[in-house]
Amino acid sequence: MSDDDILLIRRKDAAKKSRERAERAVVVIPPCADKDRRLLLESDDIEWLEWYFGHGCGLEDPFTYSFTNQQRRMIKAIRDAITFGGDQALAASRGEGKTTLAERLVLKCTLSGELNYTVLFASTAGMADNLLDSIKTAIIDNERLAADYPEVCYPVRSLEGAPQKANTQRVNGERFDNGEFYEMAETRFSWCGQEVILPTVPGSPSSGAIIATRGLDSAVRGLKKRGKRPKLAIIDDPDTEDTARSEEQSKKLETRIDRAIGGLGGQQRGIGRVMLTTLQSRLSVSYTFTDLASKPTWKGERFRYLVHPPHRPELWQEYIQLYLSEIQDKDDTGTIINPHGRRSHAMYLANRASMDEGAIVANPNRFNGEILPDGSQVEVSSLQHYYNLIARLGPDAVAAEYDNDPPEETGPVASGISAALIQRQLSGLPMARIPDGCTVLTQGVDVGKWLLHWVVRAWKPDGTGYVIDYGRQDVGGALKYKSDLGLDKAIRNAVMRRIDEFRNATYAFADGSQIASAHHLTLVDAGYRTDAVYAACASSGLGVYPVMGFGKSLGCVKPSFTNAKHRTAVVIPGDNWKLAKNGNIWLCEAYADHWKAWEHDRWMTSTDKPGCLSMWGEHDEDRTRMSPDERSHTSYAHHICAEVEVEEPFKGGLRRRWKPVSKENHWLDASYYSDVAASIKGIRLTGPVTAKIPQAIPGVQGSKRTRPEDRPSLADLASR
Repeated sequence: MSDDDILLIRRKDAAKKSRERAERAVVVIPPCADKDRRLLLESDDIEWLEWYFGHGCGLEDPFTYSFTNQQRRMIKAIRDAITFGGDQALAASRGEGKTTLAERLVLKCTLSGELNYTVLFASTAGMADNLLDSIKTAIIDNERLAADYPEVCYPVRSLEGAPQKANTQRVNGERFDNGEFYEMAETRFSWCGQEVILPTVPGSPSSGAIIATRGLDSAVRGLKKRGKRPKLAIIDDPDTEDTARSEEQSKKLETRIDRAIGGLGGQQRGIGRVMLTTLQSRLSVSYTFTDLASKPTWKGERFRYLVHPPHRPELWQEYIQLYLSEIQDKDDTGTIINPHGRRSHAMYLANRASMDEGAIVANPNRFNGEILPDGSQVEVSSLQHYYNLIARLGPDAVAAEYDNDPPEETGPVASGISAALIQRQLSGLPMARIPDGCTVLTQGVDVGKWLLHWVVRAWKPDGTGYVIDYGRQDVGGALKYKSDLGLDKAIRNAVMRRIDEFRNATYAFADGSQIASAHHLTLVDAGYRTDAVYAACASSGLGVYPVMGFGKSLGCVKPSFTNAKHRTAVVIPGDNWKLAKNGNIWLCEAYADHWKAWEHDRWMTSTDKPGCLSMWGEHDEDRTRMSPDERSHTSYAHHICAEVEVEEPFKGGLRRRWKPVSKENHWLDASYYSDVAASIKGIRLTGPVTAKIPQAIPGVQGSKRTRPEDRPSLADLASR
């Protein structure tokens, strides 16, 4: 066989393989399953969404109930922006489905030909990618869309996970617009990167339409593709942790939305913008854009989860306390015994009519109806779900994230303390681990009628502190006993149980060793049911004292609370605290204003500096978002910020005072008690203490002096 013959055979073989590849690249697109249904549903956004994304669509997350009024308002806002342009800003509850609604309505308007270029913005590029992934999943997996929009779904599905095939794909089929047949049409679409370009199928209303995503942390100017400019911008949850707590960062993002995104439209028609968000704080961009006074053209609207509160809030407070006591109760292995709060659930079922009376929720479908092994449901109403959220997250977090009514910022003028800042102060260690170099272990306990709130800290000699454990403990007295005697007994037993659990806890260094009990100290709040707490401390032996706080923040400065210089048989002065003997009990009196400020200062000290405070847990690798450990400390952090120092005009000058921003301050009290305990044990900051205590009457009135040999030393007291 000659060389020419061999060359001819090779050419024929190559041509045959080329034809086979071309044949494999041809996708036969079936006709629309029901053209009349498709056109009819496209005339109504609600009907279209409920059919194509309802039960039976093939997706894992279909719409399962009729849209609420708030959800219909979101749909209308997007529709108005598409039809008329302009701006809309809507704040909805976390988990209300606003992102899913936006994605699916954008897809609807793109498939029908109303939108040829849409940009979906999220706070970061990673979040923006998630938006696009959801839209891709709908096109690939939704069986109802595949039936009625085959000109889009079949070319995409034929890629079989290989987006590069889109470059050579050809299609045969019947045009949607006039029914004429076409063949070997090049689809020329894109299915990867930050945007998708839908197939250019003859007769398709969405031929060549673009859906792009961008993070607000990246460049957004000059978006133009194939001669098209965006017609619609969806801005989904624009805030990050930084913009939610920093006025400066918030202003930068506000400028980007106003100028960069606002300038993306064409010369003859401006871009329509819709912001769908949840308010994290009053500093956030979302708060500004939904405020009619600040941004009137955005037509801001804020939706609440709880539209109207119930008439019997005291019953819900009792429910919350009972629920908290249940989800904190653990067995010997550390497993929560009753994670779903069955006793509180039974209380709600027994009193549901009274507890529901007057309440109006925006979405009655939002509750966990899962059936437990005992046959009961986890939750039976959206109202119950709301109050379970308050118990787990705290009232401030629910007010912001679910009712879009965030509390006033916690001290942006004076101290700058914030819950988010505290949540980011992590040690990188697991819970109950004592960091190397620590020499003292302290516990502060705040006593209430229903719950004890307690905090355990390990300390280095230079004042660096680590929260290694904290929690709530059920008292039970308010529910089990009606008499004062019964309540006192319940509180005494609860305090003693807490002391025993602290002493038996396995707080240890990495090598398993522990801090000796002689270097432990617990201070227990004696401001409520004082005699019961005194009795518990007296029965608990060494290393336990009752404590009372005094100061302007508490509305009282006790005359006998002094910065006395001299020790007596019944008074031992310290740094903004003193130990005073009351009968057989040594009571610690602490200047609360000083120690609360000291507490806040430690949280605002960077974790790479001595004298800082931090909690157990690790950060997310992407530091722009909160890690699960950071989120788990939400309630604790909000307690620490429940009172703040503020600076305000007063009589021609400025004064500083403590301002309560929430009633949930129990861990703040327990925390500063643990700070006082550390000071008693000799913990000192490396730098000077600058806080002052108020002038008071020197000395202790009515004290009886004893012989010098009868006076206990500070070391003796601190070891008790």
